[in-house]
Amino acid sequence: MRAGESEFDRAVVATTGILREIARDSQNETEALITYRQLSELLAQQGLQVPYHGGPMPYILEEASKREDAENRGLISALVVQQGPGGMPAEPSRGFHRMARRRPFNRSGDDFSIWWNEVRRLRAENSADEAETRPAAAQDSAARNLVTTDNLGAWLVKCNPEVWDLVSFLAAGEETITSWSVVPNYRADLVRPGQRVLFWVTGKEGAYPEPGLWGSGVMVGPVYEATADGDTGYWLDEDQQQRTRHFAPMDVEVMPSPVPRHVLKSDSRLSGMEVFRQPQMGNPLFVTKDELAALEAHLPPQTVKVTVTASGAGFGNPVTNAQVEAAAMGVVTREYEDGGWVVKDVSAANLGWDLTCTAPDGGVEKVEVKGVSGLHPIILLTPNEERAARVESGWRLAVVTKALTDPELLIVDAETAQSSCRPFMFKVDLQGVPGT
Repeated sequence: MRAGESEFDRAVVATTGILREIARDSQNETEALITYRQLSELLAQQGLQVPYHGGPMPYILEEASKREDAENRGLISALVVQQGPGGMPAEPSRGFHRMARRRPFNRSGDDFSIWWNEVRRLRAENSADEAETRPAAAQDSAARNLVTTDNLGAWLVKCNPEVWDLVSFLAAGEETITSWSVVPNYRADLVRPGQRVLFWVTGKEGAYPEPGLWGSGVMVGPVYEATADGDTGYWLDEDQQQRTRHFAPMDVEVMPSPVPRHVLKSDSRLSGMEVFRQPQMGNPLFVTKDELAALEAHLPPQTVKVTVTASGAGFGNPVTNAQVEAAAMGVVTREYEDGGWVVKDVSAANLGWDLTCTAPDGGVEKVEVKGVSGLHPIILLTPNEERAARVESGWRLAVVTKALTDPELLIVDAETAQSSCRPFMFKVDLQGVPGT
């Protein structure tokens, strides 16, 4: 693809259209930015193969800017930037600043001022274009797109498998997402416990993992700031992991197979979802209440997974359960020790409780510990634990919710625990039955 060829001209026109639409629909300067990789993917959806690194991409962007400048418009290429933490847009390449200072553009000032002034100008220009061409719709556009707790149906976070190793996550039998990176903006400030959140996977059609909706769950706390601890986990780019600072704690169950992107996009009720209109936007994206209601019809029935081991029972998979239980044990142990109690871990003895806690005055509590990754203190007791609650004096139930993110502890006595018990499942033993 070279300048002067029809394919090159098509790419310039398509690029200009994509970037104008992004600038028009953005709510702020940050939302108007797109990475080279994201632009490449959007061009591919229009049948134009333009690699995001090298090749004709820089020439396409410069030609698009020249055509816009000839019409006394901003440098459209200012919206295309390098990839930052979590695959999110960061800053333009050095090539943009050099181009902006050359003829015919002749921009002056420091690098940041040149770039940011162009971004602001582009947003203003394209918002004005929208007002002229669709005055009625444009008057309410910003208000409709502004997220509030009243119009929020669910948050949506995106996973780029080239940045975060979802393939290995699935191969390891992992099933639960407990946090995800977000951009620190006004949307992140709106995140609250109990809000619905959807897990979305990006990529090209035919890729694996298949692009689409892979999970559903709830937020379990506000966005928090954290620094990398040296463990790359499933990150494929350690530098990006080191730069990522803000995370939303959540409890999201990853589905065995996704609801494919093309299926959702073909639903007229969902074709206008923000993830389709602005696929380059940083996390979190939002889903309206009407869109969430339509999405529910595509989601498979939620299954209840139970893990039963010698040490206890719980919802979910063994790996995640072990992490949650370990965190919960730490929370409860510290709670008692901070009160001057002597704590002994007896969980391996299968007594029907996990911790024997002795108070300064000699009183003893036998504490069964349960951890929950989500918000609600709903747990399972084994027959042995239920027996201990009935017959052991001093038996207590300690439940730690949001165990992996922002732990909250609830301790109840045996009577309260027993009164809250409900039959959940029954074991059927047919050994010795005639015919077996």
